[in-house]
Amino acid sequence: MFTDVEIVGIHHVLKKGLSEIEELLNYGTGIKKSILNSNPELDIFLRRLERYLEKSSVRLITYWSEEYPEALREIPDPPVYLFIKGNFEILNREMFAVVGTRKLTPYGKTVTVQITKEICRHFVIVSGMAYGIDSVAHETALLENCPTVAVLGCGVDVVYPKSNLNLYKRIVENGCVLSEYLPWEPPKKYTFVQRNRIISGLSTGILVTEAGLDSGALITARFALEQGRDVFAVPGDIMRESSKGTNYLIKNGAFPVTDPEDIMKYYGFKSHKKLVELNEAEKEVYNALSEPRTAEEISETVAKSLTEILVTLTVLELKGVVLRRDDGTYQRIV
Repeated sequence: MFTDVEIVGIHHVLKKGLSEIEELLNYGTGIKKSILNSNPELDIFLRRLERYLEKSSVRLITYWSEEYPEALREIPDPPVYLFIKGNFEILNREMFAVVGTRKLTPYGKTVTVQITKEICRHFVIVSGMAYGIDSVAHETALLENCPTVAVLGCGVDVVYPKSNLNLYKRIVENGCVLSEYLPWEPPKKYTFVQRNRIISGLSTGILVTEAGLDSGALITARFALEQGRDVFAVPGDIMRESSKGTNYLIKNGAFPVTDPEDIMKYYGFKSHKKLVELNEAEKEVYNALSEPRTAEEISETVAKSLTEILVTLTVLELKGVVLRRDDGTYQRIV
C-alpha cells in the first residue's frame, strides 16, 4: 500500500516505529490519503527523497522488501529500511564480522590480516569502515578478491572518515556499503553505537581481534550476544590496553582464537593454511622463540651474531611466522 519511500517518510518524519508501520500497512487506501494529505512536512520530505534516489545509484529496501537480509529480520530491533550502494545481492549470503580498535598495534594488524584471509574464503566480511581494525578487515578481503560489506554510521553518500575515500570506492565496486540513515546524513556520536547492532545482526559470528575496554567493538560483541550470534576474540598481552577488551571477552565466555583454524573448525570448514618452508637457520631462530624474546637474547641462545639474527628475523616476519612486538621483543604467530 505504501511505497518504500513513503515508509521512510513515515518513519523519519512522523517517527513511527516498525510495529506502528506494520499496522498502517494493514489498513486500506483511506488511511494512506489521510496521512499524506495532512502532513505538508512529510510531502516535502518525500519529494526530496524521490528526487535524490532518481539521480543517484543508491538503492532503498525496507523490512517488507524481498531483498531485505533474512538475518536482520531475526534481531530484536531491525532497521525499518536500508540504503545500499553497491551489490545488494550479497546481503543474503552468509556473513562474518571482523571488528576492533581504531588504535591498532602491529600485533592487531597482523592477526587481523592473518585470520581475515581465511574467513573471507567462506563468509562475506562485514565491518564498519572505521580507522584501524575495521579498515584492515575490509582491505584484506579486497586483496583476496573477496566481497566485503561496510555498515556506516552516516549516510551511504557520506564518506567517513574522509581519508577512507579510496577504500569506500573499492568496497562499493566489490561489495556494498549500507546504512539505516538518509543518504546525505552526517555521522553523529550515537549513530555509530546504533549501527553496531546491524554489523552483528547481519553476521553468523563476530571476531574482535584487538580492542580496549572502551572500544565500540565491545558494544558490537554485546549486541551479538543479545542476538544469539557467536562471539570470538583474539587474546593479547595482559599489560597492553588495546588487548584488555578482547581478554575481557574471553574471560566472559567468548571463544578464544589463536589461529584461523579455530574458527574454521568451529563451522566445519577445512583450513587453507599454506605450509611455510624454513631453512635451517630460520628454523633455529624460530625454535628459540618458545616465548617472546629480544634479538639479543636469541643471539645468545643460538650463539650467532646479532646481525645474522636480525636478518633472519626480518625474513621470518616477511614469511608471516614471527611478529615484532611494541616492546621490541619477537614472538611466533603461527
